[in-house]
Amino acid sequence: MPTGRELKKLLQPLLKRRPDLAFVGRVLFFVPITHYLRGVGFTISRFHSASSAVSFAHQLYNGKDIPDFGFSHGYTYLMSLDWEQDLTQTSNSLCEAMEKNALPPVQGIVDYVEHQKLPPYLCLFPDQELADSPKGSFTVALGECSVADFDAAEKRLSDILRPDPLDAVIEVSRYSGYLRGRMAYLLATLREDRTKVLPLLHDWEAHAVKGMKLTRYWKPTPFPGEL
Repeated sequence: MPTGRELKKLLQPLLKRRPDLAFVGRVLFFVPITHYLRGVGFTISRFHSASSAVSFAHQLYNGKDIPDFGFSHGYTYLMSLDWEQDLTQTSNSLCEAMEKNALPPVQGIVDYVEHQKLPPYLCLFPDQELADSPKGSFTVALGECSVADFDAAEKRLSDILRPDPLDAVIEVSRYSGYLRGRMAYLLATLREDRTKVLPLLHDWEAHAVKGMKLTRYWKPTPFPGEL
């Protein structure tokens, strides 16, 4: 299993010729980061010594402070099991697969308008309807908030969070590690004071970037609903 340092060395030719890319914590991603961390995540397996990779788009303003590529259904790549036998060939193959196949699908996902055009990156399980997916519904509701479609976001969250959870919402839920806690917090904000919704999304984005230790690569920008 290649370590993060070994992966970075294998990817060095690509990183050297592409200043719009960086590699941190087993993730290859586009820079600067704005509302989305988009790139390729390299997984760890208990069953073999190679590493698989999947292209993903992580919506930073969902408040989750670790890269969320486990739900992606994007392009996948599996390194050869004998990757250590010829490191030059492994590096060439890996860089080519990343540049030609894994990165292009997610390069343009810089806001919700582009995100919603690519269902494989909306955090749904295969054959799952959006209305049946808390994670997918939250992803879309956040996107709707980002473009100031607050009515649609409130209805979507109200439908997926039945029975109504708002009696239990407290300030600590703002940064809850549980998806449902953050969903309920956003719904409460939508119902109580919509002027606080976009500031909340900016706060969640900053929280996520700081948690991932990616601040140096981050460029804070307005949401479409603020322009």
